[in-house]
Amino acid sequence: MNLKKILMSFMTSNYSVKKLRKKGAIIGEDVELYSVTITSTDATCLEIGNHVTLTGVKILTHDASTKRFLGNGINRIGRVVIGNNVFVGTQTLILPNVRIGNNVIVGAGSVVTKDVPDGMVYAGNPARKICTIEEFVTKHRAKMLDKTIVYWNVDRLSLDNKERKKFNDEIDGKIVYLGRK
Repeated sequence: MNLKKILMSFMTSNYSVKKLRKKGAIIGEDVELYSVTITSTDATCLEIGNHVTLTGVKILTHDASTKRFLGNGINRIGRVVIGNNVFVGTQTLILPNVRIGNNVIVGAGSVVTKDVPDGMVYAGNPARKICTIEEFVTKHRAKMLDKTIVYWNVDRLSLDNKERKKFNDEIDGKIVYLGRK
């Protein structure tokens, strides 16, 4: 592996809460990070609130496009602030100088180029408003009234092959809800 590849692996590695805090990020409590990358050698421009889940998210706190053309190693940087009670779906890209408010869902595959206000569901490229959190919750609570698509206390990993086939046949062709009581 050449030096450039080694350096790039450090700049885009997966981060844990502990590792990001060590690199300068401010991170609240009950934060879950699954395959999160930040393309910077430090995380001093990153702040994450409480009760946040990030899944397969890439966060940019800098823009190195200026480095080649302005010389002197000049990079543009911007803070990324993620509020409380936030879920960001897989393969989402968050660009520099973005604030994601409280009580927000950002859908999978989104490109967040601008601030996301409190209490919203955003998705797309670029990310745009889909609905409010209240509308999202109301919609899904209504769907859950159909008891044929709600499964409680199902431990899919403990199912034997016969049970797994039965479960998969039941849910084939539909989206279902799994939960714990």
